[in-house]
Amino acid sequence: MPSPITVERQRGRWDMPIVLAVACLLRLYVVWSVLTQQPRGWLFGRGLEMGWLAEALLKGQGLSNPFGPPTGPTAFIAPGYPLLVAAVFKLFGVYTQTSEAVLLLLHTAANVLTVALIMVLAKRLAGRTAALLAGLFWACSIPLLWMPSIFWETSISIALLMLLFVLTLNASQSPSKKAWIGLGAFSAVLALINPALLLTIVAVLAWLAIVTWKPFPSHRSGLALSLLTFAIVFSPWPIRNARVFHAFIPLRTTVGFELWMGNLPSSHGYLNETVFPSYNQQELDDYKRMGEIAYTNNKSRLAKQEILANPAAFASMTARRFVRFWSGNGNSQGSPLYVLHATLTTLLGLAGLSLLLRKRRYALVALFAIPLILFPAPYYITHAEFRYRLEIDPLLTVLSGVALAAIFTSRKEPDASA
Repeated sequence: MPSPITVERQRGRWDMPIVLAVACLLRLYVVWSVLTQQPRGWLFGRGLEMGWLAEALLKGQGLSNPFGPPTGPTAFIAPGYPLLVAAVFKLFGVYTQTSEAVLLLLHTAANVLTVALIMVLAKRLAGRTAALLAGLFWACSIPLLWMPSIFWETSISIALLMLLFVLTLNASQSPSKKAWIGLGAFSAVLALINPALLLTIVAVLAWLAIVTWKPFPSHRSGLALSLLTFAIVFSPWPIRNARVFHAFIPLRTTVGFELWMGNLPSSHGYLNETVFPSYNQQELDDYKRMGEIAYTNNKSRLAKQEILANPAAFASMTARRFVRFWSGNGNSQGSPLYVLHATLTTLLGLAGLSLLLRKRRYALVALFAIPLILFPAPYYITHAEFRYRLEIDPLLTVLSGVALAAIFTSRKEPDASA
């Protein structure tokens, strides 16, 4: 007679294929809907900058013209995703329906990979039930089904961030030099796609160095080796920026502009696209006249002046954006389903983190707390769209699975410590 553990394993082997099939089919239905029921090129109208940057790359102009008209080189947006779009345009045509379909399918594949990684992490933390509940939730949540239609790096960077966490946990037993080098290179690619994740990436690598530290020289050089690899892979971007703009721009030039846009005297705490150069002729004229560096530096100066002149208003707006970020209410015309999804993952995610803390799994608590603390900080002082919160939503979903498994099952699940 098979043992209970054997029976459990036999049942569990179909969990991931079934959940992934559900996730894939639901998202493919959305892709089909976009391609058949929306006007041709509908996807490209939801992220104009990416299309313009890809066009400039194909014309041999480098990363430039982020607002449409010829305006010269830019560092407003990191190069990773525009390069991917340019490659798709090169192979399948610029703004063609085939390119639209390919990008939608690439985003869908990244989404399905994210579901798989959610299940891997949840099972590692709390067993089969946690993995199944977390995977089903992320596979079926209605707001997430439309993620493939976001013409931005969102789907790609989310999947890569989850993969970084899986690789980090796998390496946490005793990382080799190859593992450290691989993590450094992989982290650099992720940062080139979404620089907003840089602090989280460095903190995760530091976490790995701490939990694997041993008092021998061969074990103390891992983090340095990883950071060196990261610097080598990432360095062409700031070097390019230094040559083009004659200024040190390690990430993006958009920081000052985002701060200004989010703290105008008329600001309501939501993204205000009316002042974006793509939609505002006066701002576009100023950008052309001043150049990108002077333009963004001026916006940074104006933002700081406004904040210092009205600190109480800034504090109030920051608190409001904090609540909007965690409640999913960061879009001025967002769906109530955003709020429902975000509120559930926030509350259940914190419950799952507390459960790990009560079990004294302090290393895991620290690892999962890193992105929850570091990543949202810039959006508290600018604007807190639901799309930004999606970057850490899979990690909150993993923790939600831990909490739900504790609620819905009384029997002990297989529990493998990281």
